Formats: sequence, C-alpha cells, structure tokens
Amino acid sequence: MALQGDRLDKALEFTTSMMSTRDLGELIGKIIDIVTEDFGFEGCDAFLLDRDKKVFTLRASNGYTAEVREKIGNLTKTEDSVREDLGRCEALGRFTRLYRAVPGDDPGAYYALLHPERAALPREAPDAWHELDILYVVLEDHAGRIVGFLQPDGPKDGKIPSGSTITNLEIFAALASIAVANAGIVQELNRSVTFYKTLAQTTARLQEPVDLKETLRMIAEGLNRLVPFQEISVYLVDWEKNLLVPVYATGEYASEIMADVGPITGLAGHVARTGKVEIVEDSMDDDRVEDIPGIEEEEIRQTMMCIPLKSKAGEVEGVLDLYRDKGNQFTVTEWEVAEPFAAHASIALENARLREELKANFESVQKAFEDMKELDRAKDSLVNTISHELRTPLTTILGYLEMASEGMYGDTSPKLKDKMQAMVDSVNRINALVGKMLEMSRLQDGTLTLDLEPVNLAMLTREVVKELENDVARRKHTLSVTFGNELPVVEADRLRMHDVVFNMVHNAVRYTEDGGKVAIGADILGGRVHIWVKDNGRGINEEDRKNIFDRFFLADEGLVREDGRVGIGLYVSREIVRKHGGEMWFESREDEGSTFHFTLPLKQR
Repeated sequence: MALQGDRLDKALEFTTSMMSTRDLGELIGKIIDIVTEDFGFEGCDAFLLDRDKKVFTLRASNGYTAEVREKIGNLTKTEDSVREDLGRCEALGRFTRLYRAVPGDDPGAYYALLHPERAALPREAPDAWHELDILYVVLEDHAGRIVGFLQPDGPKDGKIPSGSTITNLEIFAALASIAVANAGIVQELNRSVTFYKTLAQTTARLQEPVDLKETLRMIAEGLNRLVPFQEISVYLVDWEKNLLVPVYATGEYASEIMADVGPITGLAGHVARTGKVEIVEDSMDDDRVEDIPGIEEEEIRQTMMCIPLKSKAGEVEGVLDLYRDKGNQFTVTEWEVAEPFAAHASIALENARLREELKANFESVQKAFEDMKELDRAKDSLVNTISHELRTPLTTILGYLEMASEGMYGDTSPKLKDKMQAMVDSVNRINALVGKMLEMSRLQDGTLTLDLEPVNLAMLTREVVKELENDVARRKHTLSVTFGNELPVVEADRLRMHDVVFNMVHNAVRYTEDGGKVAIGADILGGRVHIWVKDNGRGINEEDRKNIFDRFFLADEGLVREDGRVGIGLYVSREIVRKHGGEMWFESREDEGSTFHFTLPLKQR
C-alpha cells in the first residue's frame, strides 16, 4: 500500500517543529491532534511516565465527550500494569502494539468508563474494530526505554489499522519519541536552571541584615517557590537544654505550634539527631509524629517533609517541617531540591543570629555563583549527551525514509518521493547540527583531538567550491579563486579544516544578495599560510561584531533561524583553527561586505 502524502506532509511539519517545541504539554497536544486528524481516529489518549511516582499519567486526550473526559481525567497506570498489557498485545511494528478484545472479557475500569454498554458486543468482522480493542503507540527515550504511549481509539473506517496506516504510525512514533524525549530533557534542564536562579536570588536576599523573623519568612518564601507546600514550621535545636524551640510557623494552627516547646523527640527530634531528610506519606500512621497540644489528631496535615538545618560544621541547628494535604505527597525529586536549599537557609539563620559571621555569609553567595557556573558546565555536558543519543534514532528515521522512497512499503509517486526527500533533507540538517554540537562540546571540555596529516589547502578549497557550485549558481553569484596549487602543504586535520573553509565560503554565499561577488584568496602572512574569503554582502553591524564568534550568537536572528541555524558554526571554526595553532578574524562594513581570514603555521609543532 502506498504511503499517504498528506500524512507525510504532517510528519515533515512535525519534524521541522520538533526542534522548536520546548513545552512538553504543548508537544503532547500536537501529537494527539495529528493522530486524530491525520491518521483517521475518533480520539486519542497520551500517557507519560512520572518517574517519581513510577506511574503513567494521562497527560492529554481528545475526541471524547465532556462526561467521559471528566471520568478519565486523573487516570494513571502503573509500570507493571503497562508491561503486562503490552505483553498481551500483538506487535505490529517496533512502536505499535494491538490488543484484540474477546467479547465478554473484563475490559477493566478505564474501558468500562468509555464503553460500558458495548463490552459484550460481538466483533462484526475479523478486521472490524471492536470497542474494547486497544492500540498502543509506544514512545521511547534515546536509550530505548518506554517514556509514554499513545492510545488511538475508534478508527473512522471501523477497521483494525493495517498497511500504510501502521507504517505511517511507525514513522510518526519514531519522530514523536525523539521530540518527547528531547522536550523532557529540556524540561528537566529548565527546572535545574530555575532552581539555581531561585537559589541564587534567595541566597542573595538572605544576606540582607534583617532580624530572625524576617530571615525565617524569606526562607519560607524561597523554599515554597522550589518545593510548594501549604504550611511550614521551623524549629531551632537547643542541644544544651535538650529542647526543640519553634521560631516560625504558618497556617491555621501556627499559634499552637509556636507554643509547643518541648524535648528533642518526635519526627523533628529524629531528623535533628540523624541529620537526614524524612518524608512521611501519612502523619497519622507514623509513630514518630507526636501530637501537638490544642490540635485534634484528625486535623493534623497528612503529608510531611522534615529537613535538617545544619551549620558549616555539620551540626544540626534547626529543623524545617513542610506540610501538604494527604494525596499530594512530596517526591524524591523535591527532596533532592529541598536539601541543598536547606544548606543555604542554615547559613542565613546563622547570619541572623550571629552578626559577626557576615564574612562567612558572603562566601555562601560566592558558592551560589560557583553553582551557576557549574550549571553552565553541566549544560555543555548535557548537550554532548543529547547529541550522542540523537545519532541512533536519526539514523533509524533516515533508514525508514530511504526504504520508503525505494518502494519497500508500496509504490511511490514522483510527488511523494519529493516529499520524502524533503524529510530526508530535514533529518540530514538535524544530523549536521548534531555533529556541530558534538564538535562544540568536545572543544569545550578539551576532549577534541586532531588527526594531523599533510594537507594541500589549495586543493581542499577547490573541493569546497565544487561542493557549493549549485548554491552559487542558484544565487547567480560570481565566485573567484585567486590562488593556484602552489600553496605550501601544512599539517592539519583534513576533515576539520574542510569544515572551516566550507563554513566560511558557505556563509559568504548565503549572506550575499543574489548576483553578488565572492572571492577566495591565499598568501603567506607572517610566515603562515593565510586564507581569506571576501563578499560584497550586507556586512555585519557594529553591535554584532563583538559577539560574532560567540556560541549560539545569530546576527539577524529572524532571518537565519528560518533554515535551522543555531549560531555555532563560526565559534567551532575559530576554535578548530586555534587548536591548529592558527587564528581567525574578520573585517566588515555595513552594506559593503565582509572578509573572513584565518592563518595556519607552515609547520605544526
């Protein structure tokens, strides 16, 4: 069966947009809309894995009535139940699974909600869709782990999906898996960035010379931005008198808590003595949670996180008690966020109690800024990881597309082949971007090594010109090369120097208006080989010149982002030249053009 061109249009559209859609909720909404609108289903559910709770949660659905939507709104599935369900299914492809219902089977709570009156209806024909049939479209991360799944329901033709529909769903699932995995990574990165920004801002505020009460209020506000809670109690530990002294509390029972001075016992006492965070899912079922005079047992908040406040020497000086209603439990991730925050809060408490330690508090601010620098290094590491992990799924997608183009899934028209070629080009652009990101990461962490060999730069440059002749012709440029093959041979990494020259010439061709002039020349400058590329394009404005070699900098951003550029080409090129012992620079005048130069030593040391 032939692939459907309109569906491939949507897949192409999705491929192009997946690099720009960063919001996971928005992305999931796009995915289920494409499934229902373009793959012929009445509705679709999307479940994503909550790693903290180890359950798949319904994140989006469409095609259902308001009544049904209300019934299934909070639906979750455990990892074990999903694995069990998939084990009962017939594999239609790598990503698609089908469960054929047997009339009379117990459909389970979810399907009973959707079709309670149709569970016992017989199947009309062998290929007819039964109301209790289940189609899974699995979403995987870069390591092949299931991170979610789609459940398209109600094929509009009334038949079990097969042929081109499954083929297209397979291609779409591969693309959606990459997009969902990347959006999840970006989401986690954004959370980390938000955390460190909030931490730095709060830490800076906590250095203000305010009294203890105001310091405690700022601690509560800062922590609430990172780990939302409903109420908080703060205790200081008096080890000499064996007392837990409440110094701050919010909520309906704040006055009762503030009056409850007692020995170092209970859950807060346990955390004070162990120095470890504790999470209690149900305070009424934990013997360590003691009654507070004036508060009935059933009125106590049900879910708690208890966090120690430690001095620089590691001694526990206080305890934070956070409260939520039962059913809204604190997670391990929130634990990991709250604990480092508590370290900074402890310093602020010392500052409020002991004014003479203002110098030490300044060091904590410096630590916060160092953490932000570490985050930048972590971002570089994450880019490297993402780039590595993208290689395999991109290769898989490219393989599927090439097989489809060759007719392995059915006859293909010239128009359809053009569309598939556009998708191949899109994937190749992403592959090229991944390569640049990897190069950048290796330059950043110092792991990039050069494969040196004798290189004739004149021949290499002419190869680049040959590769770009179609672009030059299409833009009606005049391109001249003013040197022959007499340049001295240098020791260089041929592939990387090819990328440098290609980037320089390609930029000149790209940013010169149609019918322009591009010239390439070479000479010996200061005992070094000197290569230059000159154009009569629009030039670089004065404001952009100081940033032109920066990572992710884009001059005329709105124009260049149309073809997916991210602003790392010149950065990588300059660093590669420097790695060879050379240097790169430029000259430019607005509306007159630019000339980019680089030099290499005649003989590498």
